[in-house]
Amino acid sequence: MKIMGIVNVTPDSFSDGGEVFGSVDKAIEKAMDLYKLGASYIDIGGESTRPGSDPIDVEEELNRVIPVIEKLKGKIPNISVDTYKSKVAEKAILSGATMVNDISGLRFDPNMVDVVASYDVEVVIMHIKGTPKDMQKNPFYEDVIDELLKYFDERVNFAIKRGIKEHKIWIDPGIGFGKRLEDNIKIMNNIDKFKKFGLKILMGTSRKSFIDMLLEYNTQPKERDFGTIATTLYFYDKGIDMVRVHNVEANIQALKVYKAIKEGIY
Repeated sequence: MKIMGIVNVTPDSFSDGGEVFGSVDKAIEKAMDLYKLGASYIDIGGESTRPGSDPIDVEEELNRVIPVIEKLKGKIPNISVDTYKSKVAEKAILSGATMVNDISGLRFDPNMVDVVASYDVEVVIMHIKGTPKDMQKNPFYEDVIDELLKYFDERVNFAIKRGIKEHKIWIDPGIGFGKRLEDNIKIMNNIDKFKKFGLKILMGTSRKSFIDMLLEYNTQPKERDFGTIATTLYFYDKGIDMVRVHNVEANIQALKVYKAIKEGIY
């Protein structure tokens, strides 16, 4: 299992907003630290997509992420840009990004699919119900697994028909993106069903509110790393390809010890 480390170059992300905002040097330092700790991919995001968040304009997002990606080029082999805007994605790719992590599944910007295809980079097709602004306003599913399987069937076929190579595609069920607690649990409990597509699977559960909902006391996002690790080990057992986490060191440490005990890998 690979680990994707998160670098939010934003003032308002739900977990670590403002930590490196306004300082390219701090963002680069954090990215390099996560890479040295063992992260295979570094995901650079310039716009918060937490529940209730408002979008920012293209120029602001470019100003946040491009200077960071430019300076990481050649230092980190797998740089992901977390964006649903094609102009940001294209500039990021030209600056050194090798993956586009699109929360909209190539839906919010009609030009995104062509950018990804033309530059032949990896892409994460995620599921979201609604938009970050309204996704947690009473989301409802008749059958969340059935709906997501149909969604990925349509989205993956769309991507391939438009020129994205199948082996470049990752899918992400979008835990917490327009999902209730019961939806999140059902998705994770049935994660094997998403292997039917034969694609790599990315899971992002790090510090999310469903962890808090499962506990008997209130927690802040940074206090949810223990719960996050539980999901990482579960996904390892399920053969998931990569998890996206804030605390890279804690998750890699737990994973190494777990693997050593379970499989005799030491």
